[in-house]
Amino acid sequence: MRVSGPLPPQPAAAPLRLAAAASADFTGDSPLARDPDLRVLVSDLARPYGVALDEDALRRGRGQSYGEMAERLLAQLVPDGPDVDLLVLVYAAPDVRPGRAVAVHLAGVCPGRPLAFAVCDQGSAGTFSALRIADAYGRTGGARRALLIALEQSSLHHRPDRPARLPDRHTAAALLFETGGSHRLAAHREHTAVTTADLPAALAALTADLPADTRLHLGPGLTHLPAAATRRALPGTPFTGTWRTLATALPTPYPIALVDHDPDHGRLDLALLTPEAA
Repeated sequence: MRVSGPLPPQPAAAPLRLAAAASADFTGDSPLARDPDLRVLVSDLARPYGVALDEDALRRGRGQSYGEMAERLLAQLVPDGPDVDLLVLVYAAPDVRPGRAVAVHLAGVCPGRPLAFAVCDQGSAGTFSALRIADAYGRTGGARRALLIALEQSSLHHRPDRPARLPDRHTAAALLFETGGSHRLAAHREHTAVTTADLPAALAALTADLPADTRLHLGPGLTHLPAAATRRALPGTPFTGTWRTLATALPTPYPIALVDHDPDHGRLDLALLTPEAA
C-alpha cells in the first residue's frame, strides 16, 4: 500500500560557496594514448563525416587521460573526504580512453560517490554553465558539497573540418564548493552572438555596475583587450585558463568577477563571486 500526501516542510537550502581551487599542468603523454582501441574508436567516429585521422598523434601516442588528470586534483582538494554530493566535469576535446565515461569513473573514486555528469560542446563557456548547475543544486538542497573540474589536452586524434582552438598544454582546474565556503555565486550574465569586434563595448557594458572593489579576472578569450584586469589567464588554455586564476587568488575578501568570451560560440559570460559569511 502506498500513501501519498503533501511533503513535510523542508529547511531552506544554503547556497554553495567557493571553498578551494586547484590547478595543475601535465607533461608528457598518458600510456592510454597508445591503446590500439583508440584508433578503432576515432576511425569509427570520424568515418561517417569524412574526417581524416591525425596519424602522427596516433602513431606517437600523444594525449592525456582525463580520469588520471582529475584524480590528481581530487587527491589535492578532497584527499580523505568529506563526502562530495555533486561532481560536474567540463571538457571539449575527447578523452584518450575509449569506452570510459570519465564522470562516472570519477564518481567511483571521489569521497561520497557523488552524482556525476559532464558538460561538453560549449567551448570555454562550459564551466560557466556547470557553475550555474552546481549553484542550482545547492539552492534546492540537492548538494551541500560540489566539485567542478575543467580539463583540456593539447592533442586531437582527428583533423577537424574547420579551424579549432587547441590548448598548448594538458591542464586541469578544479573548484570545490560547499555551504561553509567563502564566495557565493551572486550573478551570472550571458551575452550571445558577441563577435570579436563587439568585445570592447560588450565587456564594458557587462562590467559597468560591478562593485567598486571587484577583482576582475579575464579569461583567455579576452586577454588581448586593454581592460583593467586584476588577473589575466594564461594564453593557450582556452577551457581552463579562467578558472586557473582562482587557484592563486584565494583567499581574498573581495568580490571576484570571472569573464571570458568563446569566439566559436559567440558567448560572453560573467560570473560574479561575492564574499559572504556562511
